Order: sequence, then structure tokens, then C-alpha cells
Amino acid sequence: MTKLRPTITLLTDFGTRDVFVGVMKGVIAAIAPHANVVDLCHEVEPFQVEQARFLLKQSWPFFPKGTIHVCVVDPGVGSSRRALCVEAAGHRFIGPDNGLFTDLFSLSGAKAREITSARYMLGAISKTFHGRDVFAPAAAHLAAGVAPARLGRIVKDAVRAEAGGVVRIGRRFFQGQVAHIDRFGNVITNLDAAEFLPLAAKGIQARLGFEAISRRAANFAEAPEGELVLITGSAGTLEISMKEASAAKRLGVGIGAPVELEVW
Repeated sequence: MTKLRPTITLLTDFGTRDVFVGVMKGVIAAIAPHANVVDLCHEVEPFQVEQARFLLKQSWPFFPKGTIHVCVVDPGVGSSRRALCVEAAGHRFIGPDNGLFTDLFSLSGAKAREITSARYMLGAISKTFHGRDVFAPAAAHLAAGVAPARLGRIVKDAVRAEAGGVVRIGRRFFQGQVAHIDRFGNVITNLDAAEFLPLAAKGIQARLGFEAISRRAANFAEAPEGELVLITGSAGTLEISMKEASAAKRLGVGIGAPVELEVW
């Protein structure tokens, strides 16, 4: 049976106009040339840790066990924040200790290590590019067969953000936020459709800015032209969408905008 090549995914806010992503790939290739590197996404909005957390949560389960996920959305780079290697569900996750890995810690057996061994970093550590000097080399060494325990000691106090970011603000009212806006302009929220749709026996309404959206559609094609609709997206959360148009532009909202949901 042919042994599978180790896979490393990259999730960053670096974009593609600069050399940052390419340099990280170069570091990985020098250490683990046999690794299969997957560009998960490099268009996370700058500094938006919660958006990266959402995208990571929706993505990693679709990769095989043994995959190494490098996540670099790191406004605290160069500060005292720690670098982590998290082991969870047969996967390994490399990135900053800033709440990005919060959802992993609810998984059975999940554990975090602080990456401290200089042996698995580049020789000179920049204060502004740990993606190149710390995270990429650590992931590459794992892909080359180094055990996670070699990277550093286990820590019990890794940063945890709010578990879901959704709060109840009334008997029938909840507040979440815009977690992501895709390239089609769909406004993807962090409101779990499986949790809230069963509560909507008679109706449901989402409010963003000055708009209230109560019409539901099963898919994009079903939506009436020019009308905002609520759909259950592929991430399993509620989305505000328009047929062949940008709901985000219509609403004028961005990542992190509050979304008020009423069910009755």
C-alpha cells in the first residue's frame, strides 16, 4: 500500500500580492520537500482572528487524519504571545496563541504545546514574520516525522475566545455576528441553522443595519431577483444572500458586524 504524502494546509491573512505565502512554501519545501501543501485561504481580512477561526472550523474536518494545518492571522506577532502546536482529532495545528484554536479545545483529547525549541525554527527569528521563521518550519518538521513533543512542553492555559460568539438578548432574540463574506457577497453568520431553525415554528427574522430579512430560500436559485433571503449555507450556518448579486454590498456590512435574530 502506498504511503500518503503528508499534507500541510495554509490559512493566512497575507493575501497574494506579497511574497509572504511563497516564502513560507519555500521554507516548507527546504525541510519537507515531499509534503503536499494546500492553500486553504490567504484572503482572511487583515487581523481578523475570529474570521480565521470560523474558516478553520469549517475546513479542517474535510482533510485526512495526519494533516498539519498552519494558521497565521497574528496581530500579536513579535509580542509575548506564544506559538502553539495543537493536537486534536488526529490532526495538528500550528499558529499563534490568540484564540484562533478555541474550538479545538472542546474535542476529546485535544492538547496544546508551546513551540519553544529553536532546533525547529529558522536561525534568526524576525519580530514581524513568524509565519516564515516559526510556524512554517515547525509544520515542515512535523511533516518530516518529528514528534510534536519535540517542539515544546504542554500548556494548559491556551487562549480561548468565547465558545460560540452568540448570546441570548431576549426571550426570542439572539445576537451573533458576520463571520465571513465570500467572493459572491453572501453574508455568512455564526448562527447555527440547526440550532435556530427548529425554534422558528412560525417565523424567523435577521436584522443587519437597517434591513430586516425574513424570507427564506432553500438555495440561491430559489431566491427572488433583487431580494435578500435567509439560507442555510454549506457551513451549516445562516447566510443572508441575493440571487446573482452581493448581499454584502446591499447591506453595507463587514466582518464582525452584529446580526440580531428573532424566532417565533
